[in-house]
Amino acid sequence: MRRNHFAVVIAALLMLVATASYAQETTGTLTGRVVDSQGLAMPGVTVTATGAQGAKSATTDGDGRFRLSYLTPGAYDVQAELQGFKTVKQSGVTVSLGQTIELSGLRMEVGGLAETVEVQATSPVVDTTSTTVGATISSETLTRVPVGRRFTDALYIAPGVSNAGSVGQANPSMGGGSGLENQYVIDGVNITNSGYGAVGSYSIVFGSLGSGVTFDFVKEIQVKTGGYEAEYGQSTGGVVNVVTKSGTNRLRGTLFGYVRPDALEDDYKQIVSENGTVNTTGTSTSDVGFEVGGPIVRDHLFFFGAIDPQWETRTMIAPPDFPLRSLGEVDRKREIFTYSAKASWQVTSNNRLDASFFGDPSNGKNGPQRSSALLRTDTAGFSRLDKYGGHNQVVKYDGVITSKWLVEAMFARAQNAIEETPSVNDHSVSDRTVVPNVISGGIGFYEVGNDGENLQYQIKSTHLLGNHQIRYGVLYEDITYDNVIQRTGPTFTLPNGEQTATGASIQILPDPNVGQIYRVTRANTSNVRNTTQQYTNFFVQDTVRIGERLTIRPGLRYEQQKLVGNLADFKWDNNWALRIGGTYDPSGQGRAKIYANWGRFYAKIPNDLAARALSADAGVNRADYYDAGLTRPIPDGVVAGSPATSVHFLTAGTAASDFDPNAKSTYLDESVVGFEFEPITNISLGARYIRRRFGRILEDVGTAAISQYFIGDVASTEYFITNPRDGYPATVNGAGAFESAIHDYDAVEITAEKRFSNNWQVQSSYRWSRLHGTFEGFYRNDNGQSDPAITSLYDFPTNDPDYIALAPEFGFRGDIRYLGKLGAGPLPTDRPHQIKAYGSRTFDFGLNLGAGIVLSSGSPLTALAANPVYENGGEIPEGPRGSGIQTVDGFKKRTPFETGLDFHADYGIRFGEQRIVLLADFFNLTNLQRVRDYDNFTENTFGALNPSYGARFAYQTPRQIRLGVRFEF
Repeated sequence: MRRNHFAVVIAALLMLVATASYAQETTGTLTGRVVDSQGLAMPGVTVTATGAQGAKSATTDGDGRFRLSYLTPGAYDVQAELQGFKTVKQSGVTVSLGQTIELSGLRMEVGGLAETVEVQATSPVVDTTSTTVGATISSETLTRVPVGRRFTDALYIAPGVSNAGSVGQANPSMGGGSGLENQYVIDGVNITNSGYGAVGSYSIVFGSLGSGVTFDFVKEIQVKTGGYEAEYGQSTGGVVNVVTKSGTNRLRGTLFGYVRPDALEDDYKQIVSENGTVNTTGTSTSDVGFEVGGPIVRDHLFFFGAIDPQWETRTMIAPPDFPLRSLGEVDRKREIFTYSAKASWQVTSNNRLDASFFGDPSNGKNGPQRSSALLRTDTAGFSRLDKYGGHNQVVKYDGVITSKWLVEAMFARAQNAIEETPSVNDHSVSDRTVVPNVISGGIGFYEVGNDGENLQYQIKSTHLLGNHQIRYGVLYEDITYDNVIQRTGPTFTLPNGEQTATGASIQILPDPNVGQIYRVTRANTSNVRNTTQQYTNFFVQDTVRIGERLTIRPGLRYEQQKLVGNLADFKWDNNWALRIGGTYDPSGQGRAKIYANWGRFYAKIPNDLAARALSADAGVNRADYYDAGLTRPIPDGVVAGSPATSVHFLTAGTAASDFDPNAKSTYLDESVVGFEFEPITNISLGARYIRRRFGRILEDVGTAAISQYFIGDVASTEYFITNPRDGYPATVNGAGAFESAIHDYDAVEITAEKRFSNNWQVQSSYRWSRLHGTFEGFYRNDNGQSDPAITSLYDFPTNDPDYIALAPEFGFRGDIRYLGKLGAGPLPTDRPHQIKAYGSRTFDFGLNLGAGIVLSSGSPLTALAANPVYENGGEIPEGPRGSGIQTVDGFKKRTPFETGLDFHADYGIRFGEQRIVLLADFFNLTNLQRVRDYDNFTENTFGALNPSYGARFAYQTPRQIRLGVRFEF
């Protein structure tokens, strides 16, 4: 149940704005200094910035300085007026999302107001007050260069952003983080998934399914990959800040349609494996929609609205000689309905209200929603996605209370869900007595409900005191996350007499005595996990301007969160994060900066931890039976199965995990140093060094060494939530100890950018980086595990004195020590070299050409054996990280270097105020399909060698062509 009393208190605070703080999450700021002909300060000058939504004004102070806050990103005409002096005007000043632009050159001469002096200078491209690194991507860029339709596709333009592997394209690695460590904010709403930390809707089966917001709705995207101030947090990766379009004084809109048909797609390279691989033979996407915005009351009230239905089809085929090959090519169909609506009310020049609503409710038709469904004997593995995606709303107030006090207040709601329904309710069965394995029955694990809601209350404020700009504020998030899991098939009785709440996943294993046995590898005795979270942060940030060139930015951030599960709760507090940075402008003209920043960043723990560790995960790792009906359990002590074992019943998570009362949140420390300058108008060059180190991690650790499950009397796998570190002991018999996590990221980034002017633009970068260690983060990419803070990396102590001696006897292939320091090496998202260049050239006769190129090192390869206890493949390294594997292409330490070249062309035909634009995008123009991954699992399950080890596992997507038309009015 919601904590309504807290909501009332927060609402009252919002109305009273007792404390508040200024933020630039959806707007930008324009500052500057007005002087006379002798360079002396001019107080009392009225400075007005006129943009698409009307005008905002401010008056210069005693030092001649002015500040115009809460400006919607876009172009402005700036005018300075004072009785007895000529009016000074500068046109085309660009204000970007989250940036402060410093204007110089506003010099007034004695004369009449009717006389106007036009300043020919352009607005600077360097934000000389900020230490944040990353990129700002405008809607104009998105329509002129080749990128995917969704806003997450555009994130890869920014330096420091790279593919995070199996977590999905929508969740990139930023600053060396895994794909589940970023924060995503649209129009001030935190849309980060409550359960796992991904963007939008997310499940462990499907990954990210939300984030269908297309770039037609977007005004600007700001990607922060490091160096951000105390105001920002909840991330050990990056922060993505998006602002959608707003209405203006001019009624305008667009009708658009895009299609990427499989007929214009080159053939996919097919993958062949011993156990069978479902291959994609074609994909197609299409969408059609409109966006329109304009005034309701000129200069005061504006509207914007957009809808964009989308259709996606992936065509797949079962492997040769598999039963479902007879179906031929089978389509997986999904439908997404994205929408956006915004109202903006400029109550006065100094008070503004915005209300924004957007979402992407979606569904998937009955069919092979999981590609593995085509590996079965019949269509019992088909399912439908009843819904996924979500809805988001925000109401936001920006106000200039006095010339020295600025206020912002906000209430927002983010909601998303995933619900799946199987077509057949039978146990999922894998017959491992034959190769290829025969899979039959239902889909096994699925989520009846995966629903999250985040209510967000925020108040912030800025006070301008002399040379100080002091900001402070508080954010409270009230989160619910309900996770109801199920497994297909009837419930059954466990060997201990307990009845399950779910069906089961079953393996048929060979046995030399009875021919075969039936092993339940997964089942649950509890399956409903209702969780909540209360998250609070507050910050204070001082920006001290010393003279015209030096800016110092000390800040302090506090974070606290409490997770509540079905059975227990836990609070993490006293998370104090210091941030200190500074910039120096050697040019004195606002066109160059040398900067440095140091900061501590705390992770926000997603609710999956509450669902699994603060509730009863109540899982069965092993339950062996003589019969397929699961009525005749095999008693412990009887040697049966292959590999042979006498332990036939193992459980896990039968109660809430124990928590170390002194456990603290994960954090990393970051240092950034660099410079940026504008050598030529509208062009910026920069270089920076970024260093990140995890200082502490929160993880679950196993209470017993692997050896105890084979030579001891441990019958259930239980976990303890703590901060693992060197020498931390296992609690059962003291057998073995843990080690500290290693996650060391170093990067040098060189950037060259040209803002769109004179009909061309470029955003380019080169990054050299090194990501080295033993711990990737919230997502374990080497085996695809999505369990933030409870990955399997610490399930067993790495210093186990009995492990090596027992390995030959029990058939252990991996070496548990390689999960610790002995196995330190390049982590899965390590990409030493990365080059990016996106640009466009527009011609006067209506043609625009754009291109994008990305060159990147491949990913490191490590051989992984199965877990001997709960038998999952891909758990225990057989060598140090990145030590390589033997592939069908020879011994490889990395996948091949990747090259991608995309091309865009559009041609506009104008009819008065209207325009028709015809466009085409070519992705992977050269149709280069290099190997992207090899199968690095040496075992499919414990004791069963993987016959496909070293086989090609994935290729680059083939050439695709997208066609589109836009009618602009």
